[in-house]
Amino acid sequence: MKVKIHNPNGFNLPPIMIGKRKYRINIEEDQKVKNIINTKLLLNNDFNKLYSKILEKSKAVVFYFNFKEDDLKHILFISPIKKNLYEEEYIKLYTALRKARHPSRIRIKYNKNNEEKYLLEVRKNSYKAIKKRLKDLNRQIENYINHFEQKKGIDLNILSSSSVYFCKKCNKILSIDKFKQQKCICEEEITRVSQTEQMPVHHFNQNVINFLEYNYWLEFAIDYILKRKNLITLIGQEVLGNSGVCHEIDNIVYCPNENYRFFCECKNSEVKESDIFIFSGKMIDIGGNKGYIFTTSENVSDKIKRLARSKNIDIIENVLNKDLNSLLNEIKEV
Repeated sequence: MKVKIHNPNGFNLPPIMIGKRKYRINIEEDQKVKNIINTKLLLNNDFNKLYSKILEKSKAVVFYFNFKEDDLKHILFISPIKKNLYEEEYIKLYTALRKARHPSRIRIKYNKNNEEKYLLEVRKNSYKAIKKRLKDLNRQIENYINHFEQKKGIDLNILSSSSVYFCKKCNKILSIDKFKQQKCICEEEITRVSQTEQMPVHHFNQNVINFLEYNYWLEFAIDYILKRKNLITLIGQEVLGNSGVCHEIDNIVYCPNENYRFFCECKNSEVKESDIFIFSGKMIDIGGNKGYIFTTSENVSDKIKRLARSKNIDIIENVLNKDLNSLLNEIKEV
């Protein structure tokens, strides 16, 4: 990350050294992420529920896209829990695959002489269960979007579409988005597209998943509110402190009429005492004396609010359930 001097024209303030990490820039430049930001609905409760549900389903889709043969063996023959995979979906799949392995679903009786054929039969049923799960996830995601669009009278272009290639013989996922010649696990030589079945799956891409999971969405939602007050803003910058440490600051805000600058922290969780001390420490190190914490938490304790005020930090709570005018009134320029 490269840092640069930031000292906007018209302000008589000490300059700050800022920079933004490449992975963050890549997320923000993704067109689907831009489309979400441009809806200007990030603080709309219904929209928040919509993308939260699609996020959950999209993570499950990615889970299956990255599914490996070793993962299948693990689920079928070892354990329903594996920490480095998406656990909730892992357990759902475990349940489905244990049914797929049930003797009543296997046409070949197991014995030592036909072990390979028996395992292939188990795999076929397992791949069929995975294919069905992907179809279900795609159907749910499309229904969520369609219902919201019909209700709000808008058109949302926030989903990506992946073409999944399945082996016609055993239903194993062969590739995503691009056909590839290969020898399948069922010994079929896949040399033509006609040997595969293609299925489109709609989901959030990885940049959108990161944008939502890392709570960048809230920083852009608050940025929209700040700009409605004609404030000059920067989002997701890292600021070099006097200590030589770079601090990530969610929103940097300049007040043109007051020759003033303040900093914001955005939290999609409960505000704790440690959050106040950490944010206050950041401000001291980068030369700030006024801050805001915006939180989706509905009830911040009086004790936390008093502590924040002692550090010249205002807390604006319950941001998802307040109208625009209420939020604007709570933000003081000085």
